Amino acid sequence: MRLHILISSMFALLALSACGPKELTLSSFNGSKMVTVLVDVADTPAERDVGLMNVTTLDLGKGMLFVFPEPAMLSFWMKNTKIPLEVMFFDALGEFVSTAQMIPCEGEPCPKYTAQSLSQYALEVNPDFREANGIGVGWRIDMKQVKKIARPK
Repeated sequence: MRLHILISSMFALLALSACGPKELTLSSFNGSKMVTVLVDVADTPAERDVGLMNVTTLDLGKGMLFVFPEPAMLSFWMKNTKIPLEVMFFDALGEFVSTAQMIPCEGEPCPKYTAQSLSQYALEVNPDFREANGIGVGWRIDMKQVKKIARPK
C-alpha cells in the first residue's frame, strides 16, 4: 500500500512539474549579457493556433515560446488577441532572426507578421522587450532548455 501511495505521489509531482511557465534564457553572442523569460510553451498545432488569444494581461518577464517541428517562414497574426505583443523569431539553431511589434487585429483581414528568414521558434513577449534588453543580431535562445521544455508535434 505504501509503495502504491509513493508511486502515485511521484507521478503527481511529475505532472505538476510539467505545468506552468518554464525558464528560457536568451544570451548575447559572447554570453556577456543574459535575459531570462518565464514562458508557456506552445509546441502542438492546437496550442500554436491559440497562442495568447484572449489574454488580457502579460506580466513583465513572461511570454510564450512557439516551437515548430521544422524551420519555415513563420507568420503570426493577432486575431482575437487583446494586447499588443512583440514577436522575436529564432532559427533552428536558436539564433535571432528578426522581430515585429504586433497590434491587436480590429478587422478582417488581420495583418500578418512574418519572420525575415526561415525560423523554427518564436517568442511572444510584451512590446519593446527586445529593445529594453538589447536583444538583436547575435543573440540566441538556450537550445538545451528548449529541448527540455518543448517537444514539437
